[in-house]
Amino acid sequence: MHLFARLIAIFFIVLTSSALVNENALAEDKLRETTDRNISSMSDESKPVIQMTPINIIGTTPEQLPKPGASTLKGRALQLKQSDTLGQTLNEELGVSNASFGPGVGIPVVRGLTGSRVRILQNGIGTHDATSLSPDHALAIDTLFAHDIKILRGPETVRYGGNAIGGIIDVSDGRIPERRAKKTVSGTVESRYNTNGSGTHSAFTLNTGKDRFALNLGGFFRDRNDIRIPGKAIDETFAAEQLGLTEINNASGKIPNTDNKAIGGFTGLSWFGDQVMAGMSVSHTDNRYGVPRGSHGLDPNHLEGLETILPRLDDLTGFEDIFGPQALFPSIRINMQQTRYDFKSEWYEPVQGIDSISFRYGLVDYGHTELEGGLPFTRFKNDTGEGRMEMHHSLLRNLSGSFGVQWIDRKFSALGVETFVPKTNQLSIGVYTTQTYTLNNWSLQGGLRFEHSQVNPKANELSLRGSALSPVALPDSLDFQAVSASLGLQWNPRQDFTATLTYNHGVRPPDIQELFSFGPHLSTRSLDVGNVRLNNETANMVDLGFEWQTERISMRFNGYYSRTSDFIYQRNTGLVYEVDNEVIRQRCVSVVECVSILAYDQRNAEFIGYESRVDATLYQLPYDDLSLSLSLFSDYVRGRFVNGERDDVPRMPPLRYGAELGLGNRTWSTALRYTRAEAQRHPGINETPTNGYHLLTASADYQFKAGKWGDLWLFAKGYNLLDEEIRNSVSFLRNFAPEPGRSFIFGLRATF
Repeated sequence: MHLFARLIAIFFIVLTSSALVNENALAEDKLRETTDRNISSMSDESKPVIQMTPINIIGTTPEQLPKPGASTLKGRALQLKQSDTLGQTLNEELGVSNASFGPGVGIPVVRGLTGSRVRILQNGIGTHDATSLSPDHALAIDTLFAHDIKILRGPETVRYGGNAIGGIIDVSDGRIPERRAKKTVSGTVESRYNTNGSGTHSAFTLNTGKDRFALNLGGFFRDRNDIRIPGKAIDETFAAEQLGLTEINNASGKIPNTDNKAIGGFTGLSWFGDQVMAGMSVSHTDNRYGVPRGSHGLDPNHLEGLETILPRLDDLTGFEDIFGPQALFPSIRINMQQTRYDFKSEWYEPVQGIDSISFRYGLVDYGHTELEGGLPFTRFKNDTGEGRMEMHHSLLRNLSGSFGVQWIDRKFSALGVETFVPKTNQLSIGVYTTQTYTLNNWSLQGGLRFEHSQVNPKANELSLRGSALSPVALPDSLDFQAVSASLGLQWNPRQDFTATLTYNHGVRPPDIQELFSFGPHLSTRSLDVGNVRLNNETANMVDLGFEWQTERISMRFNGYYSRTSDFIYQRNTGLVYEVDNEVIRQRCVSVVECVSILAYDQRNAEFIGYESRVDATLYQLPYDDLSLSLSLFSDYVRGRFVNGERDDVPRMPPLRYGAELGLGNRTWSTALRYTRAEAQRHPGINETPTNGYHLLTASADYQFKAGKWGDLWLFAKGYNLLDEEIRNSVSFLRNFAPEPGRSFIFGLRATF
């Protein structure tokens, strides 16, 4: 009934909007009939020679200045960077890193922040998977569908609430048609092959329509085996220094249990009126992937007598449950499913000065099961509804902006052997406005948001089996209020130069897992302990940027400083928890059943960093549009706690810099890119540093024009051509699973 009531409400809103527009259109028709009668009553001499039919231009806005802190990846640049995960797709963007958890998981890290601080959107509505809960959970997005990917870090972030305190990443894939079909049938087909792990990734889209209706279809399939690496999976120096182990079961040449297989698709339907559109889409994703085992399995230093038996067992028939591979070295796998319903309606120019009134709503039914040794251990559920209604205006000559309301209704649970978060309901609602005032070559942008969040745990207390930790009593509900504001000033003294200064005051209420976690999480090899006394997290950031662009050279620089009060983080206590014996120890007795204890805490922190890029055309032929280009780039962020011992915020990306040399024209292009990442020597307390690395990549592509039949695009990419061992400093699994070794990717894309 709950879902049915929502669908009825959505249908009513769309129907009401359509009725209002039809009334408006009917009034226009009557006015046009009256005008026609008046014209027909004129004498032949007074009739106009040519009668022009009025043309309404719907859904367009005047060209605006670039928004501070915003960038968009699209076109050929996006298609060459698309990968299996969103994090890997954006890894070369300034200020963005990839928090990998094996090849099946890649979460974007924006200026050192991720999880509950960076909102990942799909067509303007949150993905509402479980990525904010834990780093081993994959995003429910397939990047091959993306038309463009926006990265927002400026005043616009207030539209999306406290969980956008670190930025916004919005993936637009056009699953709901936004305009009438230009052709009876059009679409794309793409397929690519990765030599590392024999990975295949294919997708298609089909667009059709007639008159006022348009229909979109799409599907994808992704499959790959275990990834290959240049050395050993586990960092043996880490195992000796941190775990006290000198003999471990270490894989070499590949990382076991990193295969993954995913399949999904969508369908979207839209209706278009004269000044209105209404559409909806339904999508489903099924993703099954393995988590790198790391040291999770039998500890060879503590076989407890099994070493006298194992060599004598040539036939394990009947003893698989005791001595089989899944018993001695159990694999952790995740089976994820998401079904998503999206609704969209827009009313263009209902009255003078109002550009549009839009409505968006998404219903997400997400769940995944974590299996150990083939047996289900934990079932995660996240049923969420998110809605947004906005009005965009240009009421005054130099003033434009928006007013909006957003609400999120979430029901979350993690039940099973690893029940470390109780059933919890969360309801948040926010009202906001963003405004832009332009005068000559100045632009002032501002935003303000008021937000209320209520969290209701469906348990009286948190407790562990045994008596390792005392039970924690839970309140009936927790309420948080947040006020966020932003201001951006943009100056264009010349047509080729822009300077921006932005200030963001963002307030983020604690997330469910930060408040109520209390139990072992085997995928991350940790025992997570939440904190019901957490306060709002408040960030104040100043960002100064310059951009200069001429015909042959462009330069971009951003420097920023952020001071965050009550920064919420997972503190490594230095203690360990034995899962089977249910006891806390200072040091592991057997690493098989031993996990680190991570407690959520708050401290004041500061982040300082920069992003810079220079693009230059070194040589351009006067014919064939052929050019030789060079790009230089660098980014860096340092996070430190400002009270106490001023130690480091854990899992920060390292200093990166490099160059890219390109040659090509509109038909073909080639590029060679070199990135140097310095060693990360500021890993945080009880965390391990990572070494620097050299990353060399190359790409080439060619486009065939097939006239009216469409286009064919061929491409090839080479990744980690030096076959370097790369330990990713932002990854929880950096000591157990390095990044993939040398890879070659070949693909084609047909557009018709």
